[in-house]
Amino acid sequence: MPRGRKSYTLEEQLEITINSIAETEAALKELKQKKKALEAEIKQKNIAELYDMIQQSGKSLDEVKAMLQ
Repeated sequence: MPRGRKSYTLEEQLEITINSIAETEAALKELKQKKKALEAEIKQKNIAELYDMIQQSGKSLDEVKAMLQ
């Protein structure tokens, strides 16, 4: 036979809520760090691709800068 849910006191409910908030904040911090790392990796990949394209074009970096300005 299933048991009913445990009835928590207000203090216990507060402690559970505080712990849940702390766990969620830790998970959020970890996700933000992962996001930042992924963005940096994407940026480096894009820079490498752009550099390769400049090298293949036979133009100097200064020539490409002048074309873009």
